[in-house]
Amino acid sequence: MGRRALFIVLGISALATVAVAEVRLLDTPAPEKSSSYDLNAGPDGTIVLSWVDRLNGGGHALRFAELDGDEWVDATTVASGEDWFVNWIDHPAVVPLGADRLAAHWLVHDEDRQGDYGYGIRLVFSEDRGATWREVFRASGEGVDGYAGFVAYSPIADGFEMAYLATFGNDDAEATAAGHGEVEPRMALRSARFDSTGSLAGDRQVDADVCSCCTTAMAGTAGNLFLAFRDRREGEFRDISFARLEKDRWTASELVHRDGWHIRGCPTNGPALASGEAGPAVAWFTAAGGESRVLAAFWNTGEQRFDAPIRVDDGSPRGWAGVAILDDGTAAVSWVERSDAGAFELRVRRVARKGSTGTSHAVAPVPAGRSAVGVPKLVRHADRLIFAWRDGRVRTAVMSASLLD
Repeated sequence: MGRRALFIVLGISALATVAVAEVRLLDTPAPEKSSSYDLNAGPDGTIVLSWVDRLNGGGHALRFAELDGDEWVDATTVASGEDWFVNWIDHPAVVPLGADRLAAHWLVHDEDRQGDYGYGIRLVFSEDRGATWREVFRASGEGVDGYAGFVAYSPIADGFEMAYLATFGNDDAEATAAGHGEVEPRMALRSARFDSTGSLAGDRQVDADVCSCCTTAMAGTAGNLFLAFRDRREGEFRDISFARLEKDRWTASELVHRDGWHIRGCPTNGPALASGEAGPAVAWFTAAGGESRVLAAFWNTGEQRFDAPIRVDDGSPRGWAGVAILDDGTAAVSWVERSDAGAFELRVRRVARKGSTGTSHAVAPVPAGRSAVGVPKLVRHADRLIFAWRDGRVRTAVMSASLLD
């Protein structure tokens, strides 16, 4: 496909803290009505955009493209089918793992399902950059209304780790109303280990009771692996927790910060996680105490905990945070914000470990509906920040990290 990089000026807002940002809109091979997207950076710098296409004859297809300079190369199809579960929050992904290795997954309805849910994971692996694939894992939730999904990945020295959510005890009388379905099932967070050939090396539980439909996030740093997720604690408090993989064992879950968000049902607004030399940073949304906020926190290696959170938003956030660690150890944090004029924007700003924040920059206008915009993504490549979101189709943009003051 031809190259088209458009310079767009965005960020018209009554908020004085929002700057005019120069971003380049990168044309993608994702067609109109493309959906359920993801954006991932590999350990070798490979950037992969993936999305789901609706096929003219019925069914769906998972496709991906790699970024070459300012151009997404022509799309490659991973798989297609007529029995897929396609959803704005629980999305498939294609993930570069280094060299020519890729992992990919999509979601398939179980044969005995009842209602809209009852689906599971199909995970495939490629050693030739997507030319061929083989299935290496599948999972489904217990019960005809259960599900398995919300997958996160991280390369490790001898393969890769995959985290996912899976229902259990779906007939629990304590199930509560949730945004993802009619009732909220009990949900466990699990982790599967794969070796360098894609072979399953183990599958274990990380946490027995977590929020049922918030995305998970995973990142590796200095020999450790961090996993962030929205927990579900006694009294229906839904704050962000994390676990660490140490000596091949997951530590007990700990809160990143005790926000105290009491909500009887999943808010479908999970955390983002990125790693750097000094450790990871996590960004998330909370509405604890009735106040919507986007927060970020840095790992404190000396004290083996996350430091106090730093507020990132401009006063009226919708959430869906993204995060990337920059060369100087600061973090770029993105989120969706409602402007004073009532429009919605994808924004980004720099956040420093000591608590200072830079100017907020508008990246792009986005639709108001959560299923219309999906879960915006942010990755870093060298000195560039790359964003993905949906507005009628999957869109991407790039800006220089140096624009963040």
